Amino acid sequence: MKWGLVLEGGASRTYFTCGVLDGFLEQSLYSDYMIGVSAGISFGVSYVSRQYKRNYNIMTKYQNDSRYMGVRHLLNRKNRSYYNLDFVFEEIPNRLLPFDFNVFDNRSTQCKAVVTRLDNGCPEYMEMPKDSSFQLLRATCALPLLFKPIEINGVRYMDGGVSDSLPFKKAFEDGCDKIIAILTHPKGYVKGYESATPLVKAAYRKYPRFVESFLSRPERYNRSLSELEDLSKEGKALILAPKDTYGTGRTESRPEKLVKLYDEGLDCFKENEAEIKAFINL
Repeated sequence: MKWGLVLEGGASRTYFTCGVLDGFLEQSLYSDYMIGVSAGISFGVSYVSRQYKRNYNIMTKYQNDSRYMGVRHLLNRKNRSYYNLDFVFEEIPNRLLPFDFNVFDNRSTQCKAVVTRLDNGCPEYMEMPKDSSFQLLRATCALPLLFKPIEINGVRYMDGGVSDSLPFKKAFEDGCDKIIAILTHPKGYVKGYESATPLVKAAYRKYPRFVESFLSRPERYNRSLSELEDLSKEGKALILAPKDTYGTGRTESRPEKLVKLYDEGLDCFKENEAEIKAFINL
């Protein structure tokens, strides 16, 4: 049986996911497959490289560091993103908290990230390459308005969550028999109108299909949640979600608040450990 992890994005809310994944690592539970969106896969790669608490250390040491994120980085003509891209995706993984590229590059877990094409608003599902600058992770995290488009092989991409926030269908298409979906909103969450819609319409008016994808996102997201619930009832999916996100927004940086969310994720794993092991036939 092939089982996979499907990781929702959510920027700072994704520290819940980090807690859950560290629970998996503590128990040496390694998936055959992982696919994720935005911060979900950006943090998820540390699970694939088998680095327990690496994301926790990023959170406590650097999330509140002025070099990590802030408006000044968005206004910087060389960066043009709310996150300091070279600091987050090069300096931290290559020098400050080294990412284990050797383990990752020789991984047994198939690992994919979702990105959204700026020209047509459609999702693409890319295998994580050998790349010390993490261009693919930059692309999947490229939130509209807060990031510049990221170019890969001559194509410009934005945040994968715009076109496919919950890519479980791709996991099954790639051969998974069962999936465990880690969400970053409590169960029962319903996505509504995006307050940034007028700004997105104006900023990306040259890319009408991308705007169309952004506008239809709430409807598609809510439909996907419903389908995921049906799969859960059929025994094909297991859903792990926070009970509370404690008001954590996308750009939350206070460690004390993020630690609480991480602990929520670790507790979620422990509370569901027996069910998880039974689900993956252990």
